[in-house]
Amino acid sequence: YAHLPLANILAEEYGEKLQREIDPTTQVATAVGCTNALYCALHGLIAPSDEVVLIEPAFDLYIAQTKLAGGIPKFVPLRTKKNDDETNNEPLSAKANDVFYLDFDELEAAISPSTKVLILNTPHNPTGKMFNRDELEEIRKIVLRHPHITVITDEVYEHIIFDTRSSPHISFASLPEMFDRTLTLSSSGKTFSATGWKVGWAIGPPHLVRAVTAIQQWVNFSVATPNQDAIAICLQKAKEPYKGYSTYYEWIAEEYKRKRDLLAHVLISAGMKPYIPEGGFFIMADTTLIEFPYNVNEKTAAMPSSPMPRDWSMSRWLTKTVGVTAIPPSAFYDVKNINLAENMLRFAFCKGDETILKANERFDKHFSSPPLED
Repeated sequence: YAHLPLANILAEEYGEKLQREIDPTTQVATAVGCTNALYCALHGLIAPSDEVVLIEPAFDLYIAQTKLAGGIPKFVPLRTKKNDDETNNEPLSAKANDVFYLDFDELEAAISPSTKVLILNTPHNPTGKMFNRDELEEIRKIVLRHPHITVITDEVYEHIIFDTRSSPHISFASLPEMFDRTLTLSSSGKTFSATGWKVGWAIGPPHLVRAVTAIQQWVNFSVATPNQDAIAICLQKAKEPYKGYSTYYEWIAEEYKRKRDLLAHVLISAGMKPYIPEGGFFIMADTTLIEFPYNVNEKTAAMPSSPMPRDWSMSRWLTKTVGVTAIPPSAFYDVKNINLAENMLRFAFCKGDETILKANERFDKHFSSPPLED
């Protein structure tokens, strides 16, 4: 299951977060990162031809791992709200929480007797959306109406949140009647900038945790003990004062918030409209006003559809011509919904300030944006 020094600390933390007692010997499993935890969970919970509901844009790993386990992905896209200001005073930016929303009728319609799992990611990659309590409550009602499905939550960005008062992170398993239906996944990689250490975990009722451990013993068997010991120490130290903040968690959130705001200013200066995230370290930006030589006839082996989607073409053009690389969000959509991503790009701010400022310099050469002060 888990190295006990780490399992005990995780049991204590999640017991406090979920307001219940967590047994470190039966309700905690460690894994080689959240990626490994999800791989084991899907193989343990679904059989060939079972369906897994994914909320788009979805981290591409969810799609691949569902298929590797023999499952069938069923896609439900986040919809986007348009500016309804009748004065046509288009704001320079918008909050991701206000732009992206889930149509709950669409979500429930995607569930069938063959559905076994719903994967819920909050804070959400790539949009930076945080599902609020009202939204989670609507999902809870749907889950209660369909008792044959299990919810797997990916909460790896849980400590990288920017407004704990108005947009806090809420674990789905903390909602009434949801603990026994939910496998909560997270990891140390994003929180401690230690993705290469590969220490993740799964928290849940014994029958769901066993779905992870039953597969893990035939895959990688266990997580390196020294790494688990190190992360156990990190989790304890993270609650102590750090660099003038009351905890490390407060410091890392403020540091990323500062970088978020810096990158948002860069994107606005370049003529894009950033959707300001409340969690994670990615910004989705509307690129509608950016003109570039879009070659619909260009082809690459990796492109998700033909003709090449606009966002894919623009990402290639930015990389080759401007010298700034973004991820085309169409990589996170099923083919039938790729059009939802055509006017967006995903940028990352988990970078040094000098990298973000260098991007501004390069944008300035093409879009006449004012230089930023370091």
